[in-house]
Amino acid sequence: MSYRFGIFGSFGGQTGIRLVEEILMEVRRGTIRAQVPFIFSSRAGDEEGNAALLNDLAGPEIDVVTLSARRFRPGLFRTDRNRWRNLYHSEAMNRISGYRFDAILLVGYMFFTSDELCQRYNLLNLHPAPPGGPKGGWREVIWRLVEEEAQEAGAQIHLATSAWDAGPPVAYFTFPIQGGGFDPLWKDLYRKLEKRPFAQIKAAEYETNPLVNKIREIEVQGELPLLIQTLRWLADGDVKIKGTGKGASVFAFGRRTKTGHPLNERTNFLNRPSPKDPLPGSVKHLRILKFPAGDEAGTGSFLFTDHYSVFDWGRMPDLLWGKGKVLCMMSAYNFELLEHAGIKTHYRGLMVEEKTVPYGSLEQAASGMAITVVAKPILHWTKKGYDYPRYFREAGRNFLIPLEVIYRRAVPIGSSLRDRYTPQELGLDYPDWPKVQVELPRPMVEFSTKFERFDRSIDREESLKISGLSESLFYRLEEIALNVAEILASHARRQGLEIADGKLELAVCGGELIVCDTVGTPDENRFRFSGHAVDKEILRQYYRRADPEWVTAVARAKEECVGRTGWQKQCPRSPVRLAPGFLDLCSEVYRAVANKYLAKPWFEARELEEVVAELEKWDQGVYRC
Repeated sequence: MSYRFGIFGSFGGQTGIRLVEEILMEVRRGTIRAQVPFIFSSRAGDEEGNAALLNDLAGPEIDVVTLSARRFRPGLFRTDRNRWRNLYHSEAMNRISGYRFDAILLVGYMFFTSDELCQRYNLLNLHPAPPGGPKGGWREVIWRLVEEEAQEAGAQIHLATSAWDAGPPVAYFTFPIQGGGFDPLWKDLYRKLEKRPFAQIKAAEYETNPLVNKIREIEVQGELPLLIQTLRWLADGDVKIKGTGKGASVFAFGRRTKTGHPLNERTNFLNRPSPKDPLPGSVKHLRILKFPAGDEAGTGSFLFTDHYSVFDWGRMPDLLWGKGKVLCMMSAYNFELLEHAGIKTHYRGLMVEEKTVPYGSLEQAASGMAITVVAKPILHWTKKGYDYPRYFREAGRNFLIPLEVIYRRAVPIGSSLRDRYTPQELGLDYPDWPKVQVELPRPMVEFSTKFERFDRSIDREESLKISGLSESLFYRLEEIALNVAEILASHARRQGLEIADGKLELAVCGGELIVCDTVGTPDENRFRFSGHAVDKEILRQYYRRADPEWVTAVARAKEECVGRTGWQKQCPRSPVRLAPGFLDLCSEVYRAVANKYLAKPWFEARELEEVVAELEKWDQGVYRC
């Protein structure tokens, strides 16, 4: 069963909105395997503050529940704050009673919760002190630590109870505040203490003291990773809460803990995302070394893995040995082909022992690639649809174009063109689609959305509208796609391979179009050799044959969850593993195609002719799935 948590916040300033945006981004990426049924705001959308932004953040799959604290019995608020608190939260509980959830995350919630709310639900609260540390707001906490000349500071996620800042800790982090860069600031404080008592220094420098502000600066860097990692542990079942409120018990990785689980042992929080902790994807990880800012692009690298994905499922249960290096080496080779032809790309070289080198200088295959990084903001949903203008406002000058560009040179079996066009509409002289691949009279370019909940095939007019490009730059994009198709297909032909179609991602960087992601590999291109598919299509066909119930369940889950995220969690089935013999064969297909395409035996594999003969035996049912 999927973990579910609601969110409570007041959303007066930017901090709460930004935290919610980050958390929802991780949920939508799947790095927090949980669902958020609702966001509760103590401000109404028409009040001063940022509650009006919640509908954009929430999208269609999350309900926004508001109960204006300012308008709720204001006379009672002035005369009996405790009774007001109980009545307000009683009404809040009524409004969320129809939702199913495991906990509530308090994000900048500006009111003490009622005892009944604390006892009924597990409320996850962020407190700016380690377990056992001082109580209160962050300034009071840090001034207290400074007064005590503490060795460490930190923060915790604890369960909110009727006891102020004293509920059971769930997770925490600490960091040293003595030594290193803190020493000069302590010495400065000691010099001041020789002349004035601590209370006077605190009163005079309550908001400006360099030591206090430095501690807070480091602390803030850890708060968001603490929130996200705690939610991951809870969603994955690594951390469990049994009971509610002050009587709850916390279990971390199978053991009961009274102090919460330390973040420090599991992740590096001081630089998020850390260059050592790349952002995970389905088949490759992105490591950001320098974030794009303003008019400047950033830098980073891809680390390719041996994972694969079909039908948008995400990571499948098996690994294809060598696949990551295949994608890396073929992409690098193709990026250099494109650069030589005058087509700009985000490729900066291959990574070998943290050094950037060209393809031609390698002696063995690499799995890392240095790249230019551009902005990719969240594409927000509003009641009127997806807010593309906001995407471009937040992206700035350098951005990933929110389109998938598809170039087509032929129509193989399984192509979506067969569902959307008749042969005559594409200039082909067939009454119906034949059960063989057919060549198009001329290459064509199509488009689909890239960052919406589900990709949609869209026409040129809509593609231009949501691309963020001028008419002339959009025409250049189409021209680049056709040029890439010709360059890759020509090279493939020289090696005895065919390319039927392929996908591209492009970005705007410094006012110019650049080709991004990966290009010309069996993952985004349909390769054929001796009339047989030698690309990811063989994996799709395997699952249609060996696990049709899962394929059907995936299609149904997508259909039922249109406009919502998390369809994978709603799918009642998970994919089966590949049969051992077919797993080895698929891995070898990738390696043999790379050797053939690159005209160099980078990988251990038989000749592609032998591998295809083996594939044909599977097609003919000689081997059982």
